[in-house]
Amino acid sequence: MPSSRPSVHPVLGALLTALLMTASVLVGAGLPTLPAAQATGAPHAVDAPALPPKPATDAAVSMDLVSLTPTSLEEGSTLTARVEVTNTSSEPLPALSLELRTLTSRVTDRSALASWQADTTADTSTPSLATSPEVDELAPGESTTLTVTLAAEELGYSDAPYYWGTRRISLTAVADEDPLASIRSFVVWRPAGAETTITQSVLLPVAEEDAFASVTDPEAHQQSLESGRLAGTRELAQRDDVDWWLDPALLDPPQLPVDPDPSDDTGDDTNDPADDGGAEDATDPEHTGDPDSDSPVARTFEVDAASADLAASLRDGVGDRTVLAMPYAQSDLVSVEQADAQALHRAVDARGAAVWEETGIAPEAAAMGVEGTMADGDSLQALLDAGADAAVVPSSSLRPDLDAAVTPSSVGVYESDDGSELPLLAPDPVLSDEFAHLTAGSDTEQTQQRLLAETATIASEYTTAPRHLLISPSSAAELDPVAAGAALDALDEAPWIEQGSTSALLDSVPERSWTTDAQDDSGAPYALGAVGPGEVLPSGPGSDGLWEHRSTVTEREALDPVSLRSLDSTWQQLGVLATAMEDDASLDATRLQVLSGTSLRWSGDPEGLSALADDSRDAAQGLEDRIEVIPASGYNLISDSVGVPVTISNDLDSPITVCPEVTSDRPLVQIGDVEDVTVPAHSQVDAAVPVEAVANGTVTLTTVLTTQDGQQLTEPVDVPLTVNPAWENWTTLVIVIAMGLLVVVGVARARRTGASTRAPAVHGPEDPEELSRSGISTVDTSTAAKAWSARAGTGSGTPAPDPDPDDDRPADDPPDTDDREEQAP
Repeated sequence: MPSSRPSVHPVLGALLTALLMTASVLVGAGLPTLPAAQATGAPHAVDAPALPPKPATDAAVSMDLVSLTPTSLEEGSTLTARVEVTNTSSEPLPALSLELRTLTSRVTDRSALASWQADTTADTSTPSLATSPEVDELAPGESTTLTVTLAAEELGYSDAPYYWGTRRISLTAVADEDPLASIRSFVVWRPAGAETTITQSVLLPVAEEDAFASVTDPEAHQQSLESGRLAGTRELAQRDDVDWWLDPALLDPPQLPVDPDPSDDTGDDTNDPADDGGAEDATDPEHTGDPDSDSPVARTFEVDAASADLAASLRDGVGDRTVLAMPYAQSDLVSVEQADAQALHRAVDARGAAVWEETGIAPEAAAMGVEGTMADGDSLQALLDAGADAAVVPSSSLRPDLDAAVTPSSVGVYESDDGSELPLLAPDPVLSDEFAHLTAGSDTEQTQQRLLAETATIASEYTTAPRHLLISPSSAAELDPVAAGAALDALDEAPWIEQGSTSALLDSVPERSWTTDAQDDSGAPYALGAVGPGEVLPSGPGSDGLWEHRSTVTEREALDPVSLRSLDSTWQQLGVLATAMEDDASLDATRLQVLSGTSLRWSGDPEGLSALADDSRDAAQGLEDRIEVIPASGYNLISDSVGVPVTISNDLDSPITVCPEVTSDRPLVQIGDVEDVTVPAHSQVDAAVPVEAVANGTVTLTTVLTTQDGQQLTEPVDVPLTVNPAWENWTTLVIVIAMGLLVVVGVARARRTGASTRAPAVHGPEDPEELSRSGISTVDTSTAAKAWSARAGTGSGTPAPDPDPDDDRPADDPPDTDDREEQAP
């Protein structure tokens, strides 16, 4: 049965109310803020469906729907509505009560839901069916909760099974019989015999807005993990009735430097951080150890406990749910591909693949999203070129007629002109936007009722083919786990909804196991089918919250290509550095910083991305600069070959293995092969480079450190070398000749002066007196004594006695012993 159109006056009233609400947002305070995606200028920020409407600022009361039960209204049940009413006027409100009204016609047009809920004026269009007990008086600023009940049979709905579906109700606050304001909501009437159902699945984005937050803002990251957005996402993700669109970066938290334990007292107070007025910053390069110090300390790196716990809970909570893979760190791979940053593209793919392999999670597809306002054939082709396995696109961009009587399943396939295909997941945009409003600052009960009404309206559409709807809120929505959990509980409880899996939608693509005829009775699901480039249309919500086709495509704001190429170069630099390191944990933070620069969050912020690229480049260069060759003032080569020492310094927190490559600018020397050198963390090592002299001269030795596979690590360092191998041979010859001359001169001098300085021998007869007395013969020393006396006299200037004319011996020969014996008396 077609629904009746709303009268003109309520629509005008709704528009007036919307204008007043807009004015109150601009000038007032205290109203709920928009979700993050809208506040930061994401698509739909201007036209997104409004939160459940608030009354005008000059209204006498404000109303908040506390509860509306049951989820499914049937014969024998009782409709119960509880509303909190606050007196926002300056006068007391007497005899305050709540009135219940309804329209008995079934809603078959989804547009009627939006227009009905947007109206907050007091509803007096139909008689009141039930009234709550009165509150005698409500003072200004005070609140009270009013409850109205009514048996289902008294609502006047048809009990025919065919007429099951959504009904409109209003709850009007009345003071002393004066209608003040109304909440317009919905109930689902499900009489006995109604069996129509629809399959539904919820695809929940599981990601952190800034994958680098654990490094840039650890406090905010911890707060998000403990009680903020990540905590809420974690709680919702553990439910069995949601599938995940998961960023693998959450499963791969970085290793961060661990601050020293202040209770660990080593007895050495010389380096106490407290002396500098505070604790040491473990990420500051100035505090990473001095290679020249006696006891350099290498930092340790660990994953913070809260991030590790989140990753573990996600790994353990996968179960049988469907998991779709986001690009690592929500990377905008389309921009990366267009910037020709191939190293970055490979890094994002490889990092994600490594996470999936390590965790044992097998995603159904690598899915990328397209905003409805940017959807066209070119945008889907760009996803194909970037390596997407599936695309998430609002169904409104894939349907040629948004006013069609039957809503198709949320699946199709894009067929490009070149014959390539891309599976399409097409979430219902209205349901997805409504689900995104389940935040702490909104009237979540009204949102929940809207979700139930939308699904019931879709399920009650006339079709014989089964359908499968997909709900996927924005990844920027900060969902309240309590509100979203209550809505999911209500959807689970709804008898017209069967819980399905997102994988079932994807599984239907290869074999095209669907139908595009809503009245097909083969059992195949009614789907969008194949979509060509010209059939993809831009779409977005209008001012009334209803999605519509747009005449032009909103140009996609690609990430700054210059910054992306800079990040690409930085990533390659970090890769070379990691090749030389034994443990590259100290590179994790910088690597994540580089990858986060590819995130969609930088769209529209080229200055911020440029600053991030500069910071990443500086951080990588700072790490690389901790490996260096310490140059000498110069070398002198005086032999044919020698090992020239090259000092290598490593100020990183990991041992490194490098290969010194030394070259000469002139062919005066030959340089041999150098073995790989391992340098401990925060240490220095001297490596001997074999150099063989060829000719005399001066050369410049250039030293570069490379990895074992030949990739350059350091800038060239030049050292002069003076080569003189012949000088060694001539010097040796001169020294040998000089020593020989010294020996000859010494011998000649000794022969020339030796006779005059040699001590005379003692010659003399035996002493007869001693012989007669002791029987032992002794030498008669009297002759020698005379000779020494004579010599002494000569040396002192006294003339020596004349020699004996009868003595024919040489003057310096002692007398013969035999002669002395013959002369003895």
